[in-house]
Amino acid sequence: MPNSVSINSSPTTTNVLLNPPLRSPSYSEVELIRTPPARSFTPTPPVSRSLSANGSPTASTPGRLHGESDLSLLLRTLDFAARKHSCQRRKDVDQSPYINHPISVANYLSSTGITDVHVLQAAILHDTVEDTCTTIEEIADQFGIDVARIVEECTDNTALDGLQRKVEQLRAAPSKSKQAQQVKLADKLHNLESIRRSPPVGWGMKRVQAYFIWAKRVTDICAPAHPPLAERLQRLYETAHTRVNGTYFPCHPEVCGPLTEEEKELVDKRLRELKEGDTMCPEPLFF
Repeated sequence: MPNSVSINSSPTTTNVLLNPPLRSPSYSEVELIRTPPARSFTPTPPVSRSLSANGSPTASTPGRLHGESDLSLLLRTLDFAARKHSCQRRKDVDQSPYINHPISVANYLSSTGITDVHVLQAAILHDTVEDTCTTIEEIADQFGIDVARIVEECTDNTALDGLQRKVEQLRAAPSKSKQAQQVKLADKLHNLESIRRSPPVGWGMKRVQAYFIWAKRVTDICAPAHPPLAERLQRLYETAHTRVNGTYFPCHPEVCGPLTEEEKELVDKRLRELKEGDTMCPEPLFF
């Protein structure tokens, strides 16, 4: 299949869109161990859906096998993503398997009332094109054009550097579909939770805070798409503290107040619990 740029990569000046600006252009997106080179793609032509008289998918429905239930479809999607991300790990202290991230993103959506199977599939697949050798055409062929469109909306242009991607996410966020914005909210929530739990190796206070400040600008734009997640994100921004090299600090310095001694004890307890793997709780505790 042909490879050509389909994501809008028109030049944009960073000092206009990031207002107020990020503290330093060196504060890039949460860093991951990523194996693939930058890829480009063309959108797959629209595929018409075929539904039975009662509205249920038929054998010709793109992306769904004959008689395949939503559960079976999600398991097939998860198997696909697990194989694509099998050699990747997050760049946290624990070097956790990368597949934990898309699973958590889908779980955040499901646990807050999202039942649209296409959105849950897209959550599981949202990093496959950006971070592996997967193409949008492959997603469309395996899971249908509806899922592929959401995944494409969630895919950064890998030809851009980290700061440019941040600028582009801010510029493009208002025009994204509701489904893509829902995935974006859950994606940011899990990234922020992961950074709070275990900042990537080499990240200090300023870099953590710069990421939180930028993430809030993105999620504030997407908030109307799914208020339950937006509320949880706001609680996180207002309360989350973390600890780096024995020093406690608010993750979002503009909206979060200082910790009391009692709250510091809660931070220590929660960090211990999270480092033991308690990240899949449907209603996670916030500091």
